[in-house]
Amino acid sequence: MEMSYKEKGAWISLISTLCIFGYYFYNIALLFGAPIEYAKEQAKDLLAQAIILSIVVEAAFHTLLAAANFKDADRGGDERDKLFEYRANNIAYTILVIGVIATLGRIIGIEYNPEWGDHRSSLQIPLLTAHILMFSFILSEIVRFAGQIFYHRRGY
Repeated sequence: MEMSYKEKGAWISLISTLCIFGYYFYNIALLFGAPIEYAKEQAKDLLAQAIILSIVVEAAFHTLLAAANFKDADRGGDERDKLFEYRANNIAYTILVIGVIATLGRIIGIEYNPEWGDHRSSLQIPLLTAHILMFSFILSEIVRFAGQIFYHRRGY
């Protein structure tokens, strides 16, 4: 079965997101135990690199895809594509909401128990609260793209 234009786009987004942000979170995990100021600076640089690289890679590959499939790109998605996107978005939204609730729980927990945010904590990842939120967002995007691919492959 040949892939539709929308499915090809989902594959591009899934693979680029997994590679770029997989590298990002791997390097964030390597900062565990580093001096806090150094780790914060490195985390900021890694985030900027990941965002810029993500924009460049997505734009380049989606432009190439549109150029190779200009008729499909102009036409847009049909109702089945929209249904697949809708279903995948629902699943991804649920994951994002769970991540936001977990992040809010951490913020409230630190507010009432300041020792949880202590630098001597076992989770000494720089800007941990921001990374929990970022991980939730990236995970929801990965699930969204994977869901679109799943529904396209399944066919209904």
